[in-house]
Amino acid sequence: MTEFDDPKKYMFGKYRLKPNSGVNPPYSPAYPVEWGCTLRTLEIMTRVAPSKVQALLSDTPFEIVNDRVAFRFMISPGHSLALHAGQMFDLMITVPVRYKGLFTETHIFMYCSDPMGICAGREVFGYTKKDANYSFDERPDGSIVGSVTRRGIPLAAFSFTPDPTAPVVRIVDGAEQPGGEIHVRRLPHPERLETAYADIAYRRTPLKYSPPKPGRAVMTLHHSDYDPIADLKPEIVGAQFMVSDVYGGGFEVEDRRLIERLIP
Repeated sequence: MTEFDDPKKYMFGKYRLKPNSGVNPPYSPAYPVEWGCTLRTLEIMTRVAPSKVQALLSDTPFEIVNDRVAFRFMISPGHSLALHAGQMFDLMITVPVRYKGLFTETHIFMYCSDPMGICAGREVFGYTKKDANYSFDERPDGSIVGSVTRRGIPLAAFSFTPDPTAPVVRIVDGAEQPGGEIHVRRLPHPERLETAYADIAYRRTPLKYSPPKPGRAVMTLHHSDYDPIADLKPEIVGAQFMVSDVYGGGFEVEDRRLIERLIP
């Protein structure tokens, strides 16, 4: 879509594809770098042996902070990259890290329901995004039941029941929470089985989450050789539901930085 006032807006809503918005040639941009939506997040906080997380981050320079891993099941109603579907789904499996003065997070596994969301996340920021199908059923009493599958293979099933007496457990203790996300973005070499280049990319998107609503969660992770999230063997320590009416990306609203070039 090139006209901002196009009444159809089937592709990106009130967003215009801009020059150099993707890695494809300028006549064939893959996705806009601007996007927006609301966000509804079920966060299941777990404890995982640090050695398992360290092994996954062994080829990064990031320092893990503690033994917590957040499983965030995220629905984005009205996502401008997925207007045709009405919403986008992400599962972010996230750990807090530090790097060069940044107190932030990295996603050790990610799954997304929309091809453009996968493409943009991997190519621009080095996300670990893979394709997924999902269910996310919010009920009138505030409970949630859902699942994640990938190419017909079940990965996760989860349920949440609100409970005001349950503890709110965040990804770190204390008032200061990590901000933004950091990843190593890699491009495979076209001739050899090696990395052509690798960068450290950081982003911080605007979020205005509501106060967490605590509850009790059950989560079952299924074994998969291709998606070994069950190998984390997480212990659930808390769960909460949060909503943000503000969630979006682009140069006008985000803090986006190329921190360092690792290779070459």
